[in-house]
Amino acid sequence: MTQYFQSLIPRNNPILLPYTNNHNPKPFNTIQTLQSHSLSFSLFLPKLPNNARTRLHSLHRHHHPHSSFHSRRPKTTHFILETLILCIFSLTLLSLRLASTVLLPDFPRRWHQLIAFSEDAESKFISHYYPSHLWQALVAYEDRRFFQHFGIDPVGIARAVLSFSARGGGSTITQQLVKNTFMKNERTFLRKIVEIVLALALERTLSKLKILGSYLSKIYWGHGIYGVEMASKFYFGKHPTLLCLGECTMLVGIIPAPELRSPLRDTSRGKTFQARVLKRMVEVGFLDMETALLVVKQNLHLRVDRPHHGSGLLLPSSCLGKIKGDKHSALSELWDWERESKIWEVQEDMGRWAVRIQEKNKKEEQFGS
Repeated sequence: MTQYFQSLIPRNNPILLPYTNNHNPKPFNTIQTLQSHSLSFSLFLPKLPNNARTRLHSLHRHHHPHSSFHSRRPKTTHFILETLILCIFSLTLLSLRLASTVLLPDFPRRWHQLIAFSEDAESKFISHYYPSHLWQALVAYEDRRFFQHFGIDPVGIARAVLSFSARGGGSTITQQLVKNTFMKNERTFLRKIVEIVLALALERTLSKLKILGSYLSKIYWGHGIYGVEMASKFYFGKHPTLLCLGECTMLVGIIPAPELRSPLRDTSRGKTFQARVLKRMVEVGFLDMETALLVVKQNLHLRVDRPHHGSGLLLPSSCLGKIKGDKHSALSELWDWERESKIWEVQEDMGRWAVRIQEKNKKEEQFGS
């Protein structure tokens, strides 16, 4: 029987050569093995069913490296990748083109200067160059969540939108620094978007103290004065380290509109916005109620420059209205009394506010107990 089957197998069959030549075995792969099995079996096995024969011969097609699926996938992947790169490049060019319309021409130079300048600004905080109540008043009045947010304040933006910006609060200190340093004066929606993007980038680049110090050193304080050092010398004739709590709160209160709120133009305005800053400091927790009431009753000794006073004078704010010249008329005295009455109203309003806060705190304590 064995001789019969061997006579059926061709002796020079190259496919079955690895099985017949035992002295010189040659390497073979899995596909050739499957093919040899299928061909050799077809010589002496009975006829297989169609489904079995189809399954056996499909092994070669499923593992063939040049199948249609593998040949189409690289082309599709390359097309998607090229389209994605093209879209990113186009959006980048479009963004740069739009940003150039709202940014100052020397934006790269200003960015590097701000980074270098912030190092010195941070050292001033560490060395107590600025009094603590100066930056506390600034944070409480301008951006009470400054140390919690990441460059933009969603709560402040929502409040500004709901109140139609009547109370402000939409922009953070970081956004204001970006606006004053890098942006043009046009008020557009595109400028606001670029401002937000740069604020997020600046928060990731600089620390909170660097941003706060840079803001104090670059903000406009009215009368052509920039920076808290120049403002301190201009309004009070002293270095920032010597500023008291009342002077710091007055300076912070005029930041939103320094030309309009300047105490040199109207002494009652400086006192009005000083009271607002004191209220914010009490609400945030930087100041107690008794100290705020004491400060709002104190006079502000402002520096007054006149041609016959070369070094300037330090006078109470109530006396500024009287220094109009050598002649004092009844009308001048009338206006002085009007200023005094406004300052008195501010102090009375501060006292009523303190009473309401105390009553509210008592009710909360009773409800909690």
